[in-house]
Amino acid sequence: MKWLNDFSLPRWLVIPICTLPWIFGAFILVWILTLRFPLSGVFKVESSMTGQSAFIYPFLPGERTTSPGKQADGWSGQRIIGDPVYMNARTPGPYDTVEVEMDFRALRQPLVEFGLVRDAEGKELDLYPWYSEMLEQPAWQIVKDNQKVLGYISSGISPKRLASSDTRGLAIWGTTTTSPLMADDNLLSSKKTIVSLRGSHDFWVVPTQGQIDFQMEIQDVNRNRSGGIMAWQVTRDGNLVLQDVVNTGGSMDRGYGAVIPVTIRLKSLEPGVYRIKVMADDDVFIRSIATRNPRWVVGPRLVVGDIVGFATTSTNALKAWTTARHIVAETFHKEGLQDVQFGPTKGSVKRTHTAVRIDRTDPIVEPIVISATHGDIRLVADGYFAFSPETFFEPQPRKLTPQTDGSKEGIQAVLTPYVRVQDLGDGWKRASLTLPITPDLDTLRFVLSAPGIASRAGSVDIRHVALTYCRPPVTWRTWWSLLLAEAKRAWHRL
Repeated sequence: MKWLNDFSLPRWLVIPICTLPWIFGAFILVWILTLRFPLSGVFKVESSMTGQSAFIYPFLPGERTTSPGKQADGWSGQRIIGDPVYMNARTPGPYDTVEVEMDFRALRQPLVEFGLVRDAEGKELDLYPWYSEMLEQPAWQIVKDNQKVLGYISSGISPKRLASSDTRGLAIWGTTTTSPLMADDNLLSSKKTIVSLRGSHDFWVVPTQGQIDFQMEIQDVNRNRSGGIMAWQVTRDGNLVLQDVVNTGGSMDRGYGAVIPVTIRLKSLEPGVYRIKVMADDDVFIRSIATRNPRWVVGPRLVVGDIVGFATTSTNALKAWTTARHIVAETFHKEGLQDVQFGPTKGSVKRTHTAVRIDRTDPIVEPIVISATHGDIRLVADGYFAFSPETFFEPQPRKLTPQTDGSKEGIQAVLTPYVRVQDLGDGWKRASLTLPITPDLDTLRFVLSAPGIASRAGSVDIRHVALTYCRPPVTWRTWWSLLLAEAKRAWHRL
């Protein structure tokens, strides 16, 4: 081995050989950085939902999901059994959008929504249409404009139905729409309706000759205060038209407060649907409503109290008209235990503080009568209520829900950006959605919502998730600027 000691290199080779490891190391570093921050502006990560991905984490919370990995029936992934659930994903750097692609299978779950929490505090959540069993049926035809999905129409219906101002037979999902341009020509003689509505309510009114004439009588029944307040505001398409506050009187003895008139009069109104939002606690009652407008409804929340607010022997029966298909009924007093007649369907409220769901399955599309002889009940519906059939109208399109049955409910069109899923066979489907993201977030939180999944013993199986992050492509010069900006963000995060 003596020759090794005698072995020597020329001086001109020593420096290149010594610097070669550094050059190689720098090359590896640049290669890794280009993988993390590609010049193309596209970075893709994938997960089989087995809990092994460094960028995509399993769905949580654990009580609404199974453990990721091998499932009992042989497939690998994660099963969703509750609603809602969320999935965190570590962002690989500053990107503008992320495309989410997911292979899933829905069992007894006809509708799924998916979205993203937009802020670090978790207060801004946007949900988007993800899967609809109804809209996947051949009976529904897709309507597009320049490759953009406008919605779906049932067989034999014109695509113009999606742009119609007639809300009857129109549903929406994952989109917003302006109120229909409704207007009536002739003011009526003032007609007074005796009611006993408790707390906050939303009234929807069609202007007549550009006017709204709405009068209410209110009463505060709280015997432990000298008075409360009732606030109200009038809006059109979310834009404030007028607002005001009124004192409700009240009483500090065994009686109850005086009946106070409240008048809302507006003129020179544009056609549309106006919302009168009344805000008050449950000790404030609306005792009567008088109006000269032919069309007005209340809802989707309707709370009918007893006549004096604290009596047990006198009640105000409910009788109204509605096109709702689903309601939730609840009472907080034993006097309100009763049967609720919902068109041809009957439901029973047998316990206090227990919500009872009542669903119609009949094919009737015209307004039906809903009645509760004892009153003292709270209803929340997927529609609106009128106290006479002549005043009924639908102020907004119906929202598409897991319970919506288009053929039975007379739905002719659905206004939605929903894109049909890809069928992979054996019940598996693939859906994708592109979402804008905030570049400075370290972690994204995605939310999957499957309304009512637990009540129908359903599930959503997830076997593969791919996230493709995108931003504009860069040159080598701007690439270094991108690295510097990301380094500064990382330093601030420390």
